[in-house]
Amino acid sequence: MTVVLPWYADPEGGGYFAAQAEGLYRNAGLDVTLQPGGPQVSATQLVAAGRAQIGHTDAAGIVQAQQQGIPIIAVAALYQDNPVGILSHSDQNITTFDQMKGRTLVSQAGALYPVWLDKQLGVPMQTMQYQGSIANFLKDPKLLQQGWPTNEVRQAEQSGVPVNFTPYSTSGFNPYNDVLFTSKSYFDAHKDELRKFLQASLSGWHDYLGDVAVATDANKAILAANSEQTAASVWYAWDKQRPYVIAGDGAKQLGAMTEQRWTTLIDQLQKLGQLTGKAPATADLYDASLLPTVAAPALPAAPTGSY
Repeated sequence: MTVVLPWYADPEGGGYFAAQAEGLYRNAGLDVTLQPGGPQVSATQLVAAGRAQIGHTDAAGIVQAQQQGIPIIAVAALYQDNPVGILSHSDQNITTFDQMKGRTLVSQAGALYPVWLDKQLGVPMQTMQYQGSIANFLKDPKLLQQGWPTNEVRQAEQSGVPVNFTPYSTSGFNPYNDVLFTSKSYFDAHKDELRKFLQASLSGWHDYLGDVAVATDANKAILAANSEQTAASVWYAWDKQRPYVIAGDGAKQLGAMTEQRWTTLIDQLQKLGQLTGKAPATADLYDASLLPTVAAPALPAAPTGSY
């Protein structure tokens, strides 16, 4: 099985590296290849074409694929609380979305979060396309920057720019993020392999989040696979992402998905004018029947001096 990671090799895919390091895939009889993702990689196209079996997107991406006639289906959702948000220079004293009116936001092309803020909260902003660097944001205190509390916040701090971070989820728009999906044809024909993969992967995530020794081995593998990372940046991301994985339903079942969350997303996308024709049925978007019940672990503190 080939898994397209959510991003380059980094802690966002740490649970998979942990599952490999612990031999969980091998013990399940699976030969799993972890393929880096990134801004130039379309996991949706790779999975739909059968060149990979597992990809990652956010929940809205599953709906968009459905609208385009691309037959993929979600099988798990890593981030129960969506970690994407807005960074602002702390000296601007921005703590609410309302204070962002009229500002310029550096965001990814096609991002729905700014559309939600504009249409539902009455917070219009100019947008500037994110090119993979926060350099413009660092230089201009008036700019806002879309990002994560892991990568972008760390980069700003390392550059000597203190920031405030406001997660989009607090605006009421909180689609699952890093949703695992496969093609519908693979799902129908390989349920046993998928069940084993999910058991091994979510067990790996459990151990990565809650066992410093396992995280140490997995982080070493991440650093070996991605020389752009540093030990400090990896441990920082490991620590800061964990509350978003175990939030809500994730406390009792890592990767959980519910009918209510998917229905809410469909309703919100309709309000934003993002759906064409008939709204998709939730049964066409996700299937949680193969998910194991792996509860969230207790979260240990990051190792002293790790970041």
